[in-house]
Amino acid sequence: MNALGPINPKLPTLWHGGDYNPDQWPPEVRAEDARLMKLAHVNVASTAIFAWSQLEPRPGEYDWSWLDETFERLSKAGVSIALATPSAAHPRWLTALHPEVQAVDRSGHRLPHGTRQRFCPTSPVYREHVARIDRALAERYRDHPSLVLWHVSNEYGNACWCDLCAAEYRTWLEGRYGTLDHLNHQYWSTFWSHRFGAWSEIIPPYAACGVVPDGLVLDWRRFQSHQVCDFFKHEAGVLAEVTPEVPITTNLMGFYGGLDYAKFADVMDVISWDSYPKVGGDPGFVACTHALMRGLKHNLPWMLMEQTPSSTNWMEYNTLKAPGVMRLWSWQAIGHGSDSSMYFQWRRSRGGHEKFHGAVVAHVGHERPRVFQEVAALGEEMDRLGRRIVGTRVAKARVGVLWDQENRWALEGSCGPSRDKRVIETAAKHYRAVWRSNIPVDVVRLDADWSPYDVLIAPMLYLVKSGRFPLQAPPEEMTPRANEAEKIAKWVAAGGTFVATYLTGIVNESDLVYEGGYPGPLRPVLGLWAEEIDMPEPGKGANTLVTRKSAFAGAKPKYKCDRVFDLINTEGAKVLATYGSNWYKGRPCLTVNPCGQGLAYYIATDPEDAFLADFYRAVAAAKGIVPLVKPAADVEALLREGPDRKLLFLLNHAAKARQVSLGKVRGKDLLSGMAVKDQVKIEPYGVRIIECA
Repeated sequence: MNALGPINPKLPTLWHGGDYNPDQWPPEVRAEDARLMKLAHVNVASTAIFAWSQLEPRPGEYDWSWLDETFERLSKAGVSIALATPSAAHPRWLTALHPEVQAVDRSGHRLPHGTRQRFCPTSPVYREHVARIDRALAERYRDHPSLVLWHVSNEYGNACWCDLCAAEYRTWLEGRYGTLDHLNHQYWSTFWSHRFGAWSEIIPPYAACGVVPDGLVLDWRRFQSHQVCDFFKHEAGVLAEVTPEVPITTNLMGFYGGLDYAKFADVMDVISWDSYPKVGGDPGFVACTHALMRGLKHNLPWMLMEQTPSSTNWMEYNTLKAPGVMRLWSWQAIGHGSDSSMYFQWRRSRGGHEKFHGAVVAHVGHERPRVFQEVAALGEEMDRLGRRIVGTRVAKARVGVLWDQENRWALEGSCGPSRDKRVIETAAKHYRAVWRSNIPVDVVRLDADWSPYDVLIAPMLYLVKSGRFPLQAPPEEMTPRANEAEKIAKWVAAGGTFVATYLTGIVNESDLVYEGGYPGPLRPVLGLWAEEIDMPEPGKGANTLVTRKSAFAGAKPKYKCDRVFDLINTEGAKVLATYGSNWYKGRPCLTVNPCGQGLAYYIATDPEDAFLADFYRAVAAAKGIVPLVKPAADVEALLREGPDRKLLFLLNHAAKARQVSLGKVRGKDLLSGMAVKDQVKIEPYGVRIIECA
């Protein structure tokens, strides 16, 4: 996929559709689907996602009839196909023939055939069967003009603890550390006599093991992610060999904790993900997650692969989306760079686990329900605007929030300094502080090119890689092997503004603590060291952050802070604020350190939202970064741009109308066709898409 899209030149517009399971329905219903898809302005369907037992009812016996018919019927209706591989849910006959393809759980028990994603990603037998059916699919439909995308598997989320995986883990560790002495040092394995005398002594951290070295647990998470990613590459490799021109994706799951999606992004053609926010939840968190997914592939256009058009069936309380919310959230995703708005599911199943999950076509089976009408109306808008939007991408941001899944794993897995670390919540909190000001902000990979950014925020960068690992590994894991502290120092010295927080720079990539005081290798950049970390129960140690004169433009005298309190000592950094109470009253809690042409800030506590909003506005303004439009309550502003146009998205997340001051922005609202300037009114859950003059 090129920098401006489209996802596939065969369908050069916004994609509108969703998961479609024709194998569940009789011919008369399938014929009705084609009529309804035309009414809903559907132009792409994800098909055959869980259909292995329908495609291959017995070993080696294929039934292509229903899928052939689906291709022909949808093709005549003007609907393209995103064809899935069926590896997420293998047939019962495969388990009966080869029980060893089933995953082993953390307790060491082989799982019976049951829910989806229960296979062992290491199993050569499973890989052989998957490659066989994937190749058969690719060879049968390689030349069909309706094939526009490969949808590989579905929401990878499996883990396996079998002997095969354990053996591969030991091989992986040997490649990473080289020698047992090196591994033992990095794991600090003399603690509790954990020292390994042979590679064969290393086993996965089974549930019955209790406490094992933190480094081993972290590496096991890396390895599990590596194996699933390698399985994805195994599938993708077969498809790319047969259909090299068809882009390949697999649907990701936002802040899902089991996999390092950055590694997947490097071998995917286009990012896609499944967005299921809570109705009535925080739109800023949804925005942050869109930015996380977009940032995996350096802000290229991506795909909203799944959302519900009405409600889910798996939350504790499955609230319906009020009229307008589905449309709003779809345009929000597109404003954040998606070139699609797709749904799970097209037609509600009559049985099974997801029979009450929302769908475009309800159990009543016709087009009259509210949800279908809303989907059709959105489809018409997307059809009308699609070719104007595709060919643009999210405007380049100058502010970024750094995110690294390995850092998350290490921090969440560490026993202390508190259990309640709120890794995701803290990253989202800092993101929202910038987002609410209508300042474009990205979520940025640690291994990305940082040159486009003027400000980088690193909430709780606990793990800072030294660049020494792995010693031996596949090429994709060897590049880059940057020393992250050096990368940060060079970027700041070149003129960047870096913002670090508490719990930063404490361990290396093996979760081994850096000597010399926190923040370890970032100590020279930040100009300070921390001697203690206080993490009392929230509310029990609440404090104030007292700013000094000229701390930053617009600073208030005091702000609330809570939960985390670093006790720091400056060594070159300037103190901008101090604690207002407790026995550490007067000690620094906000500092800035000049470093070359740039600045490095340190926030030693968890401050209230008002502080972050004021602080980041000031930091951005000092770099000449201005909001897209003047902030208005509940209104999100986003910008997409291409070589010849700029598109300003204004999204009202409130159930009340809002007025937005446009400042110097002039243009045409593409949805209404009206010229706009000065101010615009946005209806409840309303959307404006302004092509700027």
